[in-house]
Amino acid sequence: MEEIDPKEGEFFEGVLLETFRDGQVTRPRVRPVEGLPSWLKVEFPRHLREENPIGTRFRADVHVRRKHRGDGSPNGPPYLRAENDSIFRVQRPNTKKLVFARQQPGTISGRAYEYYSIKGLPQSAAERFTALRRRAYENIIDDVPSKIIEAMRRERSRLMAEYAFARSNGTCEGCLKPAPFIRRNGQPYLEIHHLVALAADGNDHPANVVAICPNCHARITHGTDGKQFNSEIKTRIVQIESELDGE
Repeated sequence: MEEIDPKEGEFFEGVLLETFRDGQVTRPRVRPVEGLPSWLKVEFPRHLREENPIGTRFRADVHVRRKHRGDGSPNGPPYLRAENDSIFRVQRPNTKKLVFARQQPGTISGRAYEYYSIKGLPQSAAERFTALRRRAYENIIDDVPSKIIEAMRRERSRLMAEYAFARSNGTCEGCLKPAPFIRRNGQPYLEIHHLVALAADGNDHPANVVAICPNCHARITHGTDGKQFNSEIKTRIVQIESELDGE
């Protein structure tokens, strides 16, 4: 993607941002990942930089700002200010070790940080599924505001699809039979289906997204009992999600 030369006062929707560790300062910083120059500093909520590991990616609407001297002349390069109510976390770093930043105790300015590591992504299938399910529910938005652009919707849809595939464990969530074949990448072939279509005010929600085989997908779309079959699947998935909540 070609970089844009930002001008003071400009506004950009859904910019992909990333937290990183700057070698020149100790505090964690945020930079644009695509579309805008990576050297731009980003004014971003401190608690999000501290609560999320280094390398976490967000999307946010940003304004281009610039500081000025008393005579009105520019004082330093332009920077970005993220709108707090538009910030949407889209990805945590895919690493075996997560690095977090925390303020050093006893510092007066509050701008001195130290870094620490913890174990990264869960290794067992059960732990991975639990982490994926938590991410899916964290990213639910029932009423998507217009300012959340299509790219953000797609990223959330991918997360919900990944969760549905993991929940199915290679078994169609419609007929409860194994996937009809294995993809070239070694994964069972299943298709994603929204029990309540997005066009009918359905949403990307773990209880509304299922992984089903092509035959069941066609049955729902074209079968004489398609609506009833779809309803049966919905009842079963709601029950499964309810049981998972109780674990």
